[in-house]
Amino acid sequence: MDNNPVDKVIEVIRERDDFLITAHVNPEGDSVGSQLALFDLLEKLGKKAIIVDNDGVPANLRFLPGNERIVSALPEDIKPRVALILDCPVKFRAGSVVPDVDRTELVVNIDHHVSNEFFGDVNWVDPEASSVGEMIYRLYEAMEVEVDAGGALSMYTAIVTDTGMFNYENTSARTHTVASELMKKGVKPARVFHHVYEDKSPEQTRMLGRVLQTVEITDGGKVASMALTASMYDEEGISDVPTEEFINHVRAIKGVEVAIFFKQRTDERDKVDISFRSSGRVDVNHIASRLGGGGHTCASGCKLECGLEGAKEKVLEEVRKAVAGIR
Repeated sequence: MDNNPVDKVIEVIRERDDFLITAHVNPEGDSVGSQLALFDLLEKLGKKAIIVDNDGVPANLRFLPGNERIVSALPEDIKPRVALILDCPVKFRAGSVVPDVDRTELVVNIDHHVSNEFFGDVNWVDPEASSVGEMIYRLYEAMEVEVDAGGALSMYTAIVTDTGMFNYENTSARTHTVASELMKKGVKPARVFHHVYEDKSPEQTRMLGRVLQTVEITDGGKVASMALTASMYDEEGISDVPTEEFINHVRAIKGVEVAIFFKQRTDERDKVDISFRSSGRVDVNHIASRLGGGGHTCASGCKLECGLEGAKEKVLEEVRKAVAGIR
């Protein structure tokens, strides 16, 4: 682990000029918001930067100012010398951007997942932070860079989404202090809540209804799982919808210790994205890590390439081991 990692990140930013910013595949509020806020910071310092992500910005986050800056491929004439990878516990989770990262001279890893593999030349990993958005705010403070309204909105959105509207155990007094400072810059919580959680399409609402019909309660009520299948997309005539909050519906069931959401991909149907949530008595990061993923103690994920039924079998086997001793 690096000594004084914040100072090392600041040193890199001050001494270098051109940066590639990226995050994990299937970006959500923290990865998108923190990338945009970091881009703004670099721009204020007169640095050159570009944000390249494997996947596009989800519809419910396109209200964030500057989201159109995020592109899906690095132009051939741009060759950044430093890669800043955010919210990504393992490098391969950057997906199609990994080859671009490998061509840079220096990799800076900024993350808050307890499962982070410290893959960077510089590693700033803070599992005590609620989100990478909160960490980027700390960077603004340390570098004495003024936060403008756009950056504040991006960082607040990052924090709100990764804390589940301040309901998850990763929410600290520091988190609320940072949120308060960002609100002083003009952030309107009701507006953020509306865009992120309420401004849903009819297709998303119908899809949630379909997924809820698949809910299965097992292991004496300790485990709840549900699935979104590729055929559901086919029947709705769409290719994707935001699903980050779907798992909260099974997480909230009384007595459930572990909630699981299986999401089959539409382009490669043997691939399944799996999300885990825990009530706090089961370390789902341990479960996800055994399956090649990772994350946090109470919120983690992984990806399997064995089809939906195969994924269910493998995941439930691991989850049952974890909940077996709970009384």
